[in-house]
This record gives sequence, structure tokens and C-alpha cells, in this order.
Amino acid sequence: MPTHHRILSLVYNEFEALDLFGPLGAIVPRSDYYTVEFVNLHNLTSPHGIETSMKNGIGIAGTISLAEALREDHDFDTVFIPGGFGMMPLVWDPMLLKQIGQLVDRAANVFTVCTGSILLAATGRLDGRQATTNKRLYDKATPKLGKRARWVQDGKFLTPSGVTAGIDAGFAFIANTYVAPEDRQAEAQEVGLRGEATPIPGYNQEKALKFTHMNAFGLEYRWHSDPTDDPFVDLPTA
Repeated sequence: MPTHHRILSLVYNEFEALDLFGPLGAIVPRSDYYTVEFVNLHNLTSPHGIETSMKNGIGIAGTISLAEALREDHDFDTVFIPGGFGMMPLVWDPMLLKQIGQLVDRAANVFTVCTGSILLAATGRLDGRQATTNKRLYDKATPKLGKRARWVQDGKFLTPSGVTAGIDAGFAFIANTYVAPEDRQAEAQEVGLRGEATPIPGYNQEKALKFTHMNAFGLEYRWHSDPTDDPFVDLPTA
């Protein structure tokens, strides 16, 4: 097995650009440990695929198809689901939800941002779990989901709230998954039953936290590392 942490990122029409590029920009470019593949949920290949994953003129071309991602011999460690109001039509597509659920079941870690947790919840995989999402959708799309927090980690599921909270959760993801080069092993992380978190071979919390803080400093970003400290919980009144 490879000694990298492989992220499978799902994209779709009208995803929120910051939800995608914020966390992945913090996680992937500054380490040789993380890799990322993009899967277009509309299952269209380039050049047409990029037309179905646009937000304000920014598009992502899928690097593999949904069918390829679903193959049993295609390995990955984390499923990443950015938010955006373009996910709303997807929650009414039972076949697509079944396919997303299959990917989630095979992932040792699942990381959503903002309304990405609503798409995840529609698969049924968040049933009985603590989670959060975009606060503007509390009591509308998420009567049983919205916990008041910057982000929530419950089992293998990491769900931050709106937009920039995804960046803070991205650094939390690094702190919980990064393995230093000298500790990387050929053994893969197992997938827990019913969504439980599982140990990562070679993981050392002290080294991971040190790398996380160095990464944040290198990006000149002040990481809000307390998941319960969210200054945006109460929306301003008009």
C-alpha cells in the first residue's frame, strides 16, 4: 500500500469555491504526504466535466470519473465533500446518494465543509452522529443536524460549519491525520465499522501538531484550534 494519504474530493455544479480551495489549499500543497483526486458527481469527463463544476467562473476538471472511483480496486483514505447551494438538487437523486454512500463507507475519514454535510446526511451516514453545517440553514434543512460549533468530529466524520470554518477544520484534519516521513508505513488505515474512527499507522500526535502549526505559520494563518469557539454562531439581526 502507498505511504500517502489519498483524498478523494467530490465536485459538482455551483460548489462553493472557498469550501474547496480553502481546506485543500492548506492540506495538500505544503506536504508530500497528501494527494488529491477530483471526482465530478455529474459523471462527465473533460472538457464537458469542467462545465458542470463551475462557481463564479472557476471550474474543476475531474481527474477520475465517478465510475472509476467506485471501482473496488480504487483505494483512498478520505472522502472530501465541499459545500455550495449546488448540492441541493443532488439530495433528491437516490442513485447518486447511494453511490456517495458507497464511497463514504469505504473511506477511513470523511471531511465535509458547510452544506457538504447536508449532502452527506442525505446518504444516511450521519444518522445518530453529531455534526454541523452552514448556520443559515439551521432549522430549515437540518432540524436534527446543526450543532453550534466551529467544527465537529464524531467518529470518522469531520464537519465544519460555514466557509472559513472549513480552513480551521482543514488544519484540524492535518493535526489528526499527518504522519511524519520517518514514521510512514506500508500498512493502510483500516475502515471502521458504522463510522468509527480508526488509528492511523505511524501517527504521532505531537509531530502532527507541530507540523500543523508550522504549516499554518507558513501560510500566515492564525488557526482557531478550538472547535467549540465559533464567533459566528449567532447571526446578526437586521
